[in-house]
Amino acid sequence: MKKEKCAFFKPKWLFILLVLLMLLTGVILVLSLNLIEKKHEEEIRNVISSYGGQVIKIEKVDPKLTPFAEDFNKSNVIYKVSYKKSHEELIAWYRGVNVVNNIHAENPTALQGGFAEKWIIPSEMKD
Repeated sequence: MKKEKCAFFKPKWLFILLVLLMLLTGVILVLSLNLIEKKHEEEIRNVISSYGGQVIKIEKVDPKLTPFAEDFNKSNVIYKVSYKKSHEELIAWYRGVNVVNNIHAENPTALQGGFAEKWIIPSEMKD
């Protein structure tokens, strides 16, 4: 007599399971990245308004073209923040941390030497 293998372990089912796991992973990744971006935007608006400014534009930028050129890694995202204060348009820079549950992490990737959250704000704003 021939033993039957469990139908679940046939190559067809394994392939379907693998595809479903990849799709699920992709959906979770997209949702978490979107959540981080929203948290960063909220933080940026809160900080700028706490100094009496009004955000005009928030944009992710290539870190190599910013004041953080030497102080970032894959655990960070850099934002250029255009804002208005006292009828003057100014630029601030924000180095965000890509940690969903704590965007204020001091050392986001301890084993890889991650950089903490940091602001570069023109001195005019700190009056």
